[in-house]
Amino acid sequence: MIAIKAGLLIDGSGEEQTKDAVVLVEEGKITKVGPASRVSIPPEAEMLDATDKTVMPGMFDCHCHPSLTTMRTEERLFTPKIVEIFQTAEMMKRILHAGFTTIREAGLLNNVGFREVVEKGLIEGPRLVLAGGLSQTGGHFSEYYPRDVELSFSGVEICDGVPEVRKAVRKVLRKGFDFIKVCATGGVASAFPTDDYPEYTEWTPEELEVIVYEASARGKAVMAHAEGTQGIKNAIRAGVWSVEHGDFLDDEATQMLLDMGSYLVPTLTVGEELLERGKEMGLTPVSLAKVEKDVEANIASFKKAAAAGVKIACGTDIMYKSDHGDNARELELMVRHGFTPMQAIVAATKISAEACRIDDKVGTLKPGKLADLLVVDGDPLDDISILRDKSRIILVMKEGTVYVNKFK
Repeated sequence: MIAIKAGLLIDGSGEEQTKDAVVLVEEGKITKVGPASRVSIPPEAEMLDATDKTVMPGMFDCHCHPSLTTMRTEERLFTPKIVEIFQTAEMMKRILHAGFTTIREAGLLNNVGFREVVEKGLIEGPRLVLAGGLSQTGGHFSEYYPRDVELSFSGVEICDGVPEVRKAVRKVLRKGFDFIKVCATGGVASAFPTDDYPEYTEWTPEELEVIVYEASARGKAVMAHAEGTQGIKNAIRAGVWSVEHGDFLDDEATQMLLDMGSYLVPTLTVGEELLERGKEMGLTPVSLAKVEKDVEANIASFKKAAAAGVKIACGTDIMYKSDHGDNARELELMVRHGFTPMQAIVAATKISAEACRIDDKVGTLKPGKLADLLVVDGDPLDDISILRDKSRIILVMKEGTVYVNKFK
């Protein structure tokens, strides 16, 4: 048994923080949590004294691509697959050590074996919620180049028309993915987009509906990259579980998110990332030209959704090797654009656990939940940016196993 004495406890629920608290962990789960006056510490417990620190749940990144370390096509072509796999393992270790104990990978790993190697402890990484990707011909996920070449870096299924789409969804689901990932619109970062712009709509409503139906029939859900307004509305009407990016929300689309109870994962981080060094990352001139307009719309849509009370989860869409592990930047950007620090933490814990459909297991520090938690040097409610400072992440625990321990 481990007993953690916390100077400040943020349980992830959004309720007021608790001062002078205790968290008891046994066999990978939280057994008791609350004020020190009400939680007695058994004499046999291993004690961790965090009386001058904050204890909070492990964080989530609901839109993550740990295998994506460059946007340069030549670099990707000349990187052997086994090297990419080892790079992915290193990125996942960085993410875990930064305090993110769960990520939802958004359709580029396309191999459930990554989840198994993490669960078996063969590599250090966050809990993986995995999405299998689908694309229409010429879609945002369709890796086509003007030389009339198609490259499949990620192995996304390409399909068109309801019968073909239905079969493709079933093929992806039988592999054991947790989500289906679709692109309901074009996007910014495609290598050589000839007809791939954020405002462009992909999939027919009937195709999206059959994707959602087949996923739902097997107890799974659909996450939809959706930037343009019409594509956002098509995705929500079809019943997707979460809208990714949501850059061009209008009032109707915002109300639809509320009415359907869909989650929004705004991915503010990737916009800042692309603005700062898109050229260094390898974006083409066509993509760079789209970035500034898209980022401004993304921020405006976040503010609109936040003001309306849409359920907002935390996701980064990080695309570059040096940025993996800086996932807490998303919380900082949420606060910069209108959230309180508590709202940002709840978005990265409780709401994200719901978006990943595992809130019965993790996301808040409650008895019976898995012991995913952090000890942070300082108070993130006073300064959310401390969550980006690795030196202040004192302890990272996932299911009761400690991966970072600076108490020693």
